[in-house]
Order: sequence, then C-alpha cells, then structure tokens
Amino acid sequence: MKRKLILFLILLNVSLLAQLQAQTQWNIMAHTDTDSGLQTLVATIENEEGYKLEIYRDANDVIRSRFNIRNSYDLIAVKQCPTSQVDERVLSNRSINDAPCISQPRWAEYVIGYITDDKVLSLPLHNLMNGNVIYYRFLLKNGSYAETSFSLYGSKEILNTALGKNLVITTKPGQ
Repeated sequence: MKRKLILFLILLNVSLLAQLQAQTQWNIMAHTDTDSGLQTLVATIENEEGYKLEIYRDANDVIRSRFNIRNSYDLIAVKQCPTSQVDERVLSNRSINDAPCISQPRWAEYVIGYITDDKVLSLPLHNLMNGNVIYYRFLLKNGSYAETSFSLYGSKEILNTALGKNLVITTKPGQ
C-alpha cells in the first residue's frame, strides 16, 4: 500500500510539472512597428521542434494567426497554406470567410477575426482558447509533408492579455 501511495505521488508530481511546463510555453511578446511606433502584443508559443505560432491584434482590429516554420532548410511549398486542426475539430487551411492565407516560404498567416466594439465572431479563436492542442500539416517545397503541434494549455489567459481583457468572443452571429 505504501509503495502504491509513493508511486501515485511521484506520478502526480510528474503530471503537475508537465502542466506547468506546458503553461509556461505561451508568452507575451511586444512588437513595435518601426514606422508608426505602434506597439502590438503578440501571444506566442515555440514548440520543441522549433516551430512557432503567433496570434495578435493588428492596428485595424484584425486578429491574425501566424505559423512560422523552424529555422532549417525546410520551406513551405509555393502558394500552399498549411492545414490546422484544434483537437479533433474541423480541418482548415483558410482564413475566416473562406479567404486564402498569406503564405511565404517560412510562414503562413491567417485572419481569424475582425473586432467591432470589443466583440469578435470567431470559432477559430474560440477553439484556440478552449482546445488542448493545435496540429499543423503542410507540404514542403521538396514535395514531402511535415506535421507539428502546439499545446493550447494556458493559451486562454495569454490570448486574453494579448488581444484585450474586455474582448467578447462569440461563435454564432447574434450572440
């Protein structure tokens, strides 16, 4: 019985440590536009493979999500948008309103919401704030496929800070 209790406590500590590490992965970074001097808060996470995800509110109250591939010889295939999926929800490789992403060899950017009067209608943002993990699958320039993922543990608090504490997020029109 004593061994089981000790084993349980060890597993509990390992679990708590893993949660704390996952929680500390999400960070706030300040970005200052060199032309306008405007400062933007960016919610960011970098996974163990070196891939990076950034979510921010731009000067026009547009919420954007930018997926950056790691610093290596890999490049995203020309005019290809990586596919993302939160948990087991719907796959997507488009911005909201079915608009294409903006894709470059090292990154792809998606519009995930338009803010009006501190309100945003955005299922993708809701999923990022309430999901467990987001997966990205993408075609590389050399023709092979790659996949990576990011923990969403702790994302809600960081995203609220970066996008605005008073921001109301809805998933259906008229809410």
